[in-house]
Amino acid sequence: MSDEQKAISWLEDNYKGLLLGLFLGLSILFGYKSLLSSQNSAQLELSRQFDIAVNNFQKGKTDQIVEYAKINMADNPENIYTALANLYSAKAMYSDNKIDEAYIFLDHIISNTPDSDIVNLAKYRKAKLLIEQNEYSTALNVLTSLDNYQHIELRGDIYLLQNNKNEAINHYNRVLAFEITPNERKNILAKINLVK
Repeated sequence: MSDEQKAISWLEDNYKGLLLGLFLGLSILFGYKSLLSSQNSAQLELSRQFDIAVNNFQKGKTDQIVEYAKINMADNPENIYTALANLYSAKAMYSDNKIDEAYIFLDHIISNTPDSDIVNLAKYRKAKLLIEQNEYSTALNVLTSLDNYQHIELRGDIYLLQNNKNEAINHYNRVLAFEITPNERKNILAKINLVK
């Protein structure tokens, strides 16, 4: 039997398996492309709704961004647009003097958002609210990031408010080890000189 006859014989014996494999491979490929397309469409729709809500927020109409945030906290808790809408909503609640509701939006970001920069921003804003309410210990517990100079600086501010000058200076000096702008450096040095 020649090589050509062996190949033809093998194809005759295995053509059903080859066709089945080809069919399954194409089905998986097109199914995956369909899934990606669906996810992209959903993300595009979230983006469009977010843009509309932010435009209204900038015009002083906060209801739409708050509603958008509430819906997506349940439907899309880890989505970046949900986190950003929560930041806007927390700001709106703060402006309306609804501090407890502002905490809800900030806590959702802290608990659900995979982006560490957004989480650090939410923690910073929550700590600022807690400081306004004289809840210094709770604010210190929120500011856990040791690689975020803004958290370290705010911890220094809290220690200064608690009249713990040594800890305040300690934290301000730690901030100086970061690459910060000349203006930020000037402000930190002014705080250190004020404490001394």
